[in-house]
Amino acid sequence: PFEPSSLNRNMKPNLALTSLCAAFVLTLSARAATPAAEKLLPADTLVVLTVPDLDKAAAAAKDFSFAQLWNDPAMKPFTYKFETKVRELIGQDDKNFTRDWQEFKPLLGGQITFALVGNGWQGEPNSTPDPVVLIDVKDKAKQLAAFIEKCEKRDADAGKTIQRETVRGVKFARTLAKDGGDDGGKKKSQPYVGLSGSLLLVSESVKALERVLARQDGAGAGLDEQPAFERARSTVGRDAHAFGWVNAKAFLDVLGKLPAPAGDGNPLGVAPARIMDAIGLNGVEGVAMAARQAGEGTHIELFVQSPAAKRKGLLNILTIDAKESGPLPIVGSDAAKFTRIRLDAQKAFATLERILTDLNPQMAGVVTLILESVGKDKDPNFDLRKQIFGNLGADIVTIQKSPRGKALDDLKSPPSLVLIGSPKPEALLQALRTVSPLPPTEREFLGRKIYTLALLPGMAGPVGGKGQIMISTTGGYLAIGTDAAMLEEALRGAEGQGKPLSAMAGLAEAAQQVGGLGTGWFQYENQSETIRIILETLKKDPQSLDQLFAPPVPAPGANLAPLKALQTVMDFSLLPPFEAIAKYFGFTVTAAASTPEGLSFKSFVPAPAGLKK
Repeated sequence: PFEPSSLNRNMKPNLALTSLCAAFVLTLSARAATPAAEKLLPADTLVVLTVPDLDKAAAAAKDFSFAQLWNDPAMKPFTYKFETKVRELIGQDDKNFTRDWQEFKPLLGGQITFALVGNGWQGEPNSTPDPVVLIDVKDKAKQLAAFIEKCEKRDADAGKTIQRETVRGVKFARTLAKDGGDDGGKKKSQPYVGLSGSLLLVSESVKALERVLARQDGAGAGLDEQPAFERARSTVGRDAHAFGWVNAKAFLDVLGKLPAPAGDGNPLGVAPARIMDAIGLNGVEGVAMAARQAGEGTHIELFVQSPAAKRKGLLNILTIDAKESGPLPIVGSDAAKFTRIRLDAQKAFATLERILTDLNPQMAGVVTLILESVGKDKDPNFDLRKQIFGNLGADIVTIQKSPRGKALDDLKSPPSLVLIGSPKPEALLQALRTVSPLPPTEREFLGRKIYTLALLPGMAGPVGGKGQIMISTTGGYLAIGTDAAMLEEALRGAEGQGKPLSAMAGLAEAAQQVGGLGTGWFQYENQSETIRIILETLKKDPQSLDQLFAPPVPAPGANLAPLKALQTVMDFSLLPPFEAIAKYFGFTVTAAASTPEGLSFKSFVPAPAGLKK
């Protein structure tokens, strides 16, 4: 007869076996999954840049406006030549690069991480931390193993030596130059390459590889046990498609141990440690970066880890109070750029004086004597500290419009206006007249005086000044302009501006993505206009790249070589008319905020109206 109790007895061993099998399968799955970068890397990792999941990042990037721009058919002549030139440059050292890349690229899909591991590095001459690259290919480990084997065989058939190492049971190999050396830097040996499960490991350092594999086995301390890293990851790294972190304190500690350069290498005559302490760099623990693409747009954040209690020097200046920082009513929607920073100028000046005193008391004394003598030739009772610095407020606004013309000088010097908040703007204006080396000319506009100051040769003025600046007052601000028409618009007030920037569609919503308009630091840029100008200029004159991006004031030792290199791979004459790609551009907003843990700089690029679904 059928007895339920006997059925239960018979099932119990089967259930136990089933549970054991399920647990075993789950354990295998857990071990097969590649850990996150912070669990693979050792605690003394100094730099890490990771894409946690390339498949997810690539899927999200399809909505990124610039990624869509790159793939637009109108860009094909430009992008094709660029990619061809890049392959040619790389192929100069590796003739098989193009073919190998086409075979390797489809295997990518998981984590991609670049890191610098300390391994006891202390800044010794001709030494660096150990670079490590980690690439997870998910379920394509067999294809990757076959690819690596094929490349090794090809190198061996070409007469190259394959050097092999086994690290914690994982086989690594690297290709040596034919002569076993580096041939003056031209025939460098390749790094070690090995495969542990689905994880490809690449490094020149066997020690670094051993430590990563130890972490994969659960041994040793990981980067996730580094408090500064964990604070950074929890602050900006959550759900990021790309995340980076620099152990700034470790680098600064190495720099601080260096002696003061002899001779003219250090005009202040003090050691790097003293300089870093004075300007406040010793208060920086790390720097974190994160990027995330969502349907509404692209989020980018930079976070400087500097606890409030440790901030001094320049970091104190950058610690902005949370105050209203949105566009003023006089800023029209035709502004190409707008920035407002609620910086306490008096506090900033006092901080700069302290920095100079900490660095070199003698030099600080000379500077003090100079400041005290300024303006005395015109007014014996003039007091620069009181009449200029004492009349500065806590609000600095810059506005820039599109260039008036299409000549290169016009493009480099667009109309701009700076508004400096002041409790007594008229008194501040008169003080500036006193210290002006040349007597200003004056004229009246709507009941206000406009003074034009000519700059002496070699004097640096605001961008767009063209040898002169114009000064007046409006509301609670000192207005300094480089364009007469723009200054007059500001003096007319909000009535003469047309639609204000603050009422522009989408601006308020975009501002909320970076913390709102009350952080004390807000910036807006109309990329549709600023990038249009750059692209149209480069298409018309590709050789103008270095002139377009050269600093407004010549800087001794400035190196524009990277721009020249860019010209070798980018043929700007192949760019399409801007109208064909205008839909990919909109505007960006950036806000900065001070928190007890550090300084946060957030940018948001809303999906352009022409691409919204």
